[in-house]
Amino acid sequence: VLIAAGVETVARVATSGFPKDQSIAGVDAREFPGAPPPSEVATSTAEAGSSPPDAPPAPTNAPTSGSPHADAARSRRRLPRADLTPPTRRVLIVTVGVAIVVAGVLAGVLMIRGNSDRAPSARMVGDLRVAVTAFDEVDEVGRRHPSASTTDAATLVADEMARSLQPVQQSLAVQVWGPPKIGRSPSSGGDQAGWADQVVRRSNANIVVRGVLRAAGTDRVVFTPEFFVDRSLVPGAEELAGYYQFGAPVEAPAGLANNPVFHREIRTVLAARAGALAWFVLGVGHYALGHYDEATADLRKAADLPGWQDTDGKEILYLFLGNAASKAGRYDEAIGWFGRAADINPRFGRAHTGSAEALFHRSRGQCTPDTVKVNDLHRSIDVYRLAAGEVAPPYARLTRSKIDLGLGRVYACLSQAAMSADWDAARQHFHLAIDEGTGDPAGRVVQLEAWAGLGLVELPPRGVADPAAYQRAINAYRNAVALADDCPMRNAQLLSLLGQVQYSSGDRTGARQSFDKAADADPKNGARYRAEFANLSSPTPSPSPPPA
Repeated sequence: VLIAAGVETVARVATSGFPKDQSIAGVDAREFPGAPPPSEVATSTAEAGSSPPDAPPAPTNAPTSGSPHADAARSRRRLPRADLTPPTRRVLIVTVGVAIVVAGVLAGVLMIRGNSDRAPSARMVGDLRVAVTAFDEVDEVGRRHPSASTTDAATLVADEMARSLQPVQQSLAVQVWGPPKIGRSPSSGGDQAGWADQVVRRSNANIVVRGVLRAAGTDRVVFTPEFFVDRSLVPGAEELAGYYQFGAPVEAPAGLANNPVFHREIRTVLAARAGALAWFVLGVGHYALGHYDEATADLRKAADLPGWQDTDGKEILYLFLGNAASKAGRYDEAIGWFGRAADINPRFGRAHTGSAEALFHRSRGQCTPDTVKVNDLHRSIDVYRLAAGEVAPPYARLTRSKIDLGLGRVYACLSQAAMSADWDAARQHFHLAIDEGTGDPAGRVVQLEAWAGLGLVELPPRGVADPAAYQRAINAYRNAVALADDCPMRNAQLLSLLGQVQYSSGDRTGARQSFDKAADADPKNGARYRAEFANLSSPTPSPSPPPA
């Protein structure tokens, strides 16, 4: 608007010239842009000094029209500043017009920058926070820039996701912000996930959606929708975070890149996929809260919708379905979902890790000769090794530590069931899991479980007095307890195990203290832990109360 006003001002001065009436320091209202039509302006034949019909009456002491005072009054009204020559006035008006144009250009630049890489004026605060950035086109030299059509497509995705989630917002607080609030995804400096990290930092989102239209060879263009899961949404399973394609790319001949028909096709595809992505987001939110049944129901809806076919990106949906089923103890179902994820992406190491873990839990029993399924345990070792060959950044270290923790558990279970003598292999993998620990919350969980595994491995055989072995086991359990201080229930369980080892080693006082600490850490199960200690020294043990 500013540019148009400035150009029009300059153009009128250039084409119509300056008013010839030099007695008025200004432009005649009938010639000035935006002035009312001549019928609404007082004519030159109106009586001098008369008022328009709707004007207030002139003061009784106003000078008459024919007096010198009246001429002076008119001069004061028309000449608020010193008179200027016509060329000077023309230059002044042109200068003002150019200034208006420049102001318009600067405002436009600021608006474009504000709509692209600006930080949002507020940060999202819901349980699930989805940022949909303006989609980009990539030119032949790799520069990214938004267009009206791709930004409209991004807005469509945000609107469709919000519409899909609106009926279910009672269970989780969900926010979906589109391009008007998020803008464009910033430059990533070559890092595939860098664009999302910046959006997450500035908006507090935990899922980011974008799309990119780029050339594919010399005669094709391809539009790729993408999304990013931030690690804050999956605490303890950060290896699930990262970048995923939002279904198969949409391709077209290069000549259709700016064709409205092609962009309508993109909008149609995205509208169908947005509903599936909305249910996926809701399922991930329930998974993060430990609501595994609700997560499974949401993720199944996403899997069943036709917009998201079994193509690129959907492996993460099946992975979460497998994890939710495994957490709920439905190991056969979990193995099936992990298999579907691996079918889409055979190099998806996390799917193999999940499958191996589900196999272990399904076959371990009580790690006794009559409860273990030896063949399944050996199969889980093979799948863990397959997963180790497909570890990928940025969470390769965490993934490797989880694989070594899993292998240590399998070897320890086989050895405990007297099916093999693999204590050394178990010990080696537990130590690797500890050494590979990342130090963050997810890595600490792996380390504490590896220390707990070592506590079992270091125990001497039943009936064998080996003070050094008992001390190694006690030290391992103490390390595990120290890492579990932010998880009261797990902390209490580990204190109970520590107390049992201390009692077996002859340290009755230490055992009592450990069981008392367990009861204090988990008051709901305090009676059970105290009963466990009483039963250790009782000639007629009584059953412990069930866990709360």
